[in-house]
Parts: sequence; structure tokens; C-alpha cells
Amino acid sequence: MSSSAASAPTHRAEPPKEKRVFRTDVHGLRGLAVFLVVVYHVFVGRVSGGVDVFLFISAYFLTGTFVRRMETGKPIAAVGYWGRTFKRLLPPTVVVTFAILAATYLFLPASTYVPMLKDAFFTLIQGENWWLINQATDYYAADRTVASPFQHFWSLSIQGQVFLAWPLLFALLALGLKAFERRFPPKNQHQHNIRVWSTSGIAIGAVTLASFIWSVVETAQDQQTAYFDTFARFWEFGLGGLVAIALPLIAERTDTLHPNSPKGRPWRFALSMVGVLALVSMGMLVDVAGKFPGWLAIWPLGAAAFVMIMGYNPILSSKPLQKLGGISYGLYLAHWPLLVLTLQVLEIPKASFWLGVVLVIASLGLAWLITKFVDTPFRRWKWAGAKTHRSVGVAVATVVIGLIPVVGAQALIAAHQAKLEKLAVINNPGARTIADPKLYDPTNDPNVTTLPTEADLPDDWFDAGPECEEAGAPDTTNWKKASCRTSRKGPITGKNMLVVIGSSRMEQTGASILPTAQKHHWDVMELTVPGCAVGMNKHDFCEPFTSEATQYLLELQPSAIALQTTFVDENGHEVVNEGALKLAEKFSNKGIRIIATRDIPRLKTSPSGCAIEHKDDPSVDCVEEISPEIIAERPDRATISAAGYHALDLNRYICPEARCEPIIGNMYVFLDANHITASYSKSMAEIVDQQLGDEGFRW
Repeated sequence: MSSSAASAPTHRAEPPKEKRVFRTDVHGLRGLAVFLVVVYHVFVGRVSGGVDVFLFISAYFLTGTFVRRMETGKPIAAVGYWGRTFKRLLPPTVVVTFAILAATYLFLPASTYVPMLKDAFFTLIQGENWWLINQATDYYAADRTVASPFQHFWSLSIQGQVFLAWPLLFALLALGLKAFERRFPPKNQHQHNIRVWSTSGIAIGAVTLASFIWSVVETAQDQQTAYFDTFARFWEFGLGGLVAIALPLIAERTDTLHPNSPKGRPWRFALSMVGVLALVSMGMLVDVAGKFPGWLAIWPLGAAAFVMIMGYNPILSSKPLQKLGGISYGLYLAHWPLLVLTLQVLEIPKASFWLGVVLVIASLGLAWLITKFVDTPFRRWKWAGAKTHRSVGVAVATVVIGLIPVVGAQALIAAHQAKLEKLAVINNPGARTIADPKLYDPTNDPNVTTLPTEADLPDDWFDAGPECEEAGAPDTTNWKKASCRTSRKGPITGKNMLVVIGSSRMEQTGASILPTAQKHHWDVMELTVPGCAVGMNKHDFCEPFTSEATQYLLELQPSAIALQTTFVDENGHEVVNEGALKLAEKFSNKGIRIIATRDIPRLKTSPSGCAIEHKDDPSVDCVEEISPEIIAERPDRATISAAGYHALDLNRYICPEARCEPIIGNMYVFLDANHITASYSKSMAEIVDQQLGDEGFRW
């Protein structure tokens, strides 16, 4: 024997590699999880935990693939994985996206076009969950007619983001382990495998723990955001990864728990069914609204892990659940838009039992079609899967094919809107027809378009300018749904700065103030939080906003502050806003001028929505009458006059003669029942300038 051979390390003989076996119980569990989502969406309106299990199972298979690659020394090949995965996932997404947009065009009003196109865009780029967070979407809203047909893509977007990140994590682990083993070579394959398992387990465990802590904290502080937050959901994938790492070790040391072991099958089946029943019953036993994902998500994930560890369940392995598992992706894609679009067309908040049964059956049929004609062909496309560049090319081409009509439609709508805005001075005078009775009102002229267009109406919110990002700007991260925007370019200073502060109702009034301010070479800052009328703090998140914003403005010392010193309650009654007057006094004592704005009318329904819905039926009267007190002398007139504040009252231009019409001066007046449109508000700019001049306000 040569000296080199004698000095070589002795390698322990390894047992032959076990052939990978398809886990029919896990496949059936996937089908059951998605079916629970469908049933709970259609009939119950609660969280089922099925989505969490779906994410959990995805990570289980994903992690197993990369751990085996590290064991055998194969490269992680992240790009190839991305290509193969998204080549399969994206085509069904694009098909369903086009189907939703087509149904929207055929059956829903034009006011839904712009929101749908934005949802479609973020769905295709795997970012729908962040868009829903941006829109402050309430997942638990009982009325499904206000939900987006794209809303269910939040979980698929999170899954897509994790599918992008997970291979990178393992690529880093593989590089680190390779560097370590160059310095400390393993004695044998077994030791190498132990290092792979332990390294992967520690890394995934650390990420899982961090994400879980964040999920618990964010759920307690802002559950609405936590529900869609990738970082608050990452631990659910991590837990699936840990089970994938732990399961082979458990099977190796406990033969009775090996998935292929015939030992102990009766009690393994019984315990597996305990996990199934725990999963199925969670949504029925506990209403987790406001508490999910957080620590409560351990329930469905623990149940799924229990089923996986037991490894034997003939019910989950039965043909019906295997079929369900095979169409689970298509079923998830199809059921939600079918449900939401049906409810929106029928104008009902919830499906009846029999309608629900029809929707479930139809969803199963659509899922089968998606699977057979889209999912399966792309998944089994050998040519595309044979080379990395081909699969990546197919995935990229699919996204491009999806985005071209979506982006193109958005561009066409924007161009049409820009063209109309150029003619708005003549064709859409808005409130100017009330201020000047001699001005022609083109409201009933069939040759001109009413602004904002039906497509743009839902998004006609006031925007003062870019977000306040300069040093010294208020930190809005602690203020739920807060907005700080300013028309000023460069560092923020108080000189010639008018701050509009308050709720979203005050925010819309800001659209009438900005043109006037800019005319006099002033800038405007918009500092608002929906639902937080300054001085009327009814919510826990309003008090921090009021306190911190007040402190910031006292330090900024703006030239003027506009805030609502009256308040119109839900019943339409107007009262003096004593809290706002106290804040105004603080600002005034610092030499800041106060524009005491009157709160706008609050209606029972949206006249604009009524007008759009019944535009082909002139017999329907969409005018809502309000109390004459709302346009009479304001209740705080004596107080603000004595304090030297400048009064701003636009109510008689919003609801002239106490009649709130949907269209004035060929402009939609109301965005909804509680807000005026930014377009109509802007048409009152000359009125604002006149009123403030009469009040002695000097720019």
C-alpha cells in the first residue's frame, strides 16, 4: 500500500440512498388546506389557517430540495430554480389576471378600472401584499363587495418573494460551509451531512425566531398591516423549513415514524387525524379576527407539522384529496375573484348557502380547467425546463405579456385624463358656476366629459406633493395611515408655509387651499391621518398623532395653520370643536396665524356613486338634502372672531341651499359620503382666495 493511501482518512461506508417517495399525505393536506380557504371565504368569513398551511408546505418542499443539493455538493443554482418555479407559477397568474380584468370591463362600472389595473400590476410583479398594505386594506371586512378580486394574491406574492429569497439564503450557507470544510474537511459523508443539517437548521431557526417575534409584536400593534407583511409571515415558511430538516432525523432515529414504515400505522393514523381535526376546527372554534398571524398561527402550522411527522393518513392519501391537491393552485387562484365579482355584480355583501354551493362547484371546475390547460402544460414543458436560460426566458416573457396590456391601459387612461384636464377650465368649472351665476354650467352638455372621470373618481384624493423626507420632517411611522406631504422643494422651513392638519376630510379641503397658496408664492404641507379630526380624538392612534404633530409644528413655526374648528358627526349635526380651538390657541400664542376651517357636510350615501349607478335612469333623484344649519351661520363664529382667526367656510358651495347634488359645474362633487373630490375642491380655489382676503388674511 502506498504511503499516500495509508495516510488518507478512512471513510465510513454509507448506506444506499433511499429513493425519494411522493408524500401522498402531504399532497392531500395541501388540497385540504386550500379547500378550507375556499369554504371559509364563501360560507364563514373567518380565517381558516389554510393559507398558512399552504405556505408551510411550500417551504417544506423548497427546503428539502436545497438541503439535498448541499448534501451531494451540487450547486444551489438559484437562477435555474427561479426560472423553473416562475415558469410554472406565472402563466396561471397571467390568465386569471386577464380574466379578472375582462370581467371588470364587462360587468363593473368604469370607476373600478384604475384600482383594478393597479392591483393587476402589483400582482404580476409579486407585490400585491405591499400594495394592500399601502391601501390600508382590511382583510376582515365583512362586505366582500368592497374587496378587490385580486386581494387573494397577497399570499402568492409573499410566496413569490420567499421563493426569490430562499435560494439566496442557501447559496450563502453553501458558500460558507464550503469555505469551512476547505479548512476543516469532514471525515466522511455522514459528518458532512450533519454539518449541512445543523448549519441549515441554525440559519433557518434564527430567521424564523426573528420573524415570529416581529409577527407577534406587529400583530399586537397593527394587525391590519401584519396580516399582509412578508416579514411577519416569513416564520411560517421557516417553520416548514425546520420540519423538512428535522423529519429525516426523526425518521432515522424512530423507525415507527418513518413515512414509509409499516410499523404503528393504526396509532399514527389516529394521531394524524388529530392534526387534521385541529386544522379543520380552528376557524370554527376561534374567531381570530384582529389576532392573526401572531402566535395564533402556531395552531394550524402545528397541526400540519403533526400530520407530516406521523407520515401515514389514508384519508389524506385518498383519491378525492389527491385530486384536490392536484388542482389546489388553480382552486386558490379561481375561487376568490369568482366570489367577489359575483357579489359585486349582484350587489350583495355575502353569498347565500345555495349561491355559495354553486360558487364552490364553479371554482372546482375553473380550477380543473386552469390546471389542465395552463398549469400542467407549462409545468411539463420539457423544452423550457431543459435549460436555465429557457425557463428564465419563459418566466420573463410571461410577466411582460401580462404587463404590456395592464401598463398600456393605465397609460391610455392617464393620457385621456390629461387631455380632459387641459379643457377643464371651460368644460369643468365646478364651484365657479355657483360663485359666478353668469358662468355657463356645462353639466348637462352631452359633448363634454364630467370630471373626475368614472375611472379616476375612486382615486381623486388631494396630494400636496412628495412625502416629507427632508431632515426635520415629522416621523409618521408611528402614526397609523398618516400622510405628510409638502409642495416645498428642498429643506422644510416654516417661512411662507401653510400647514393643513387633521383628518382626510380636512385633507380634501387642502386641494382648494394649495392653488391659492401657490398663487401667492407660499407652500403647503399636508399633515393628515384618516379618521383623526384634530381635537376630536376618538381613537387610540389619534392621540399620538395630535401630540407629536403639535410639538413638531410648534418647533417648525409655520406662517399659518388650517384646521377644522367645527365637527360634523355621523348624524350630520355640527358642533364646535373645542379641542381644535385649544390647539389653535397654542399655535396662535406662538405667532402662527390660524385659518379656522368649517367641517364639510357628512352624508348618508354618495350622490356621485348614485349618479354613476343610475346615469341611464333620469327618474332616480341622487340629490341628498341636509340640515340648513350646515350652511347657515357657523356655530364657532363668535369665538374665532374674538380670537382673531381667519374663517374659511365652503359648505354653501358644496351643498348650495342645503341640497347636495352629485354634479356641479360638470364636476363630481363627492368622492364618497364623507369626502369631496379633490377636483371639485380645487375648483373652489378662487373662492378660498376671496374669503381669506375678506377675512384680512395677508399672504
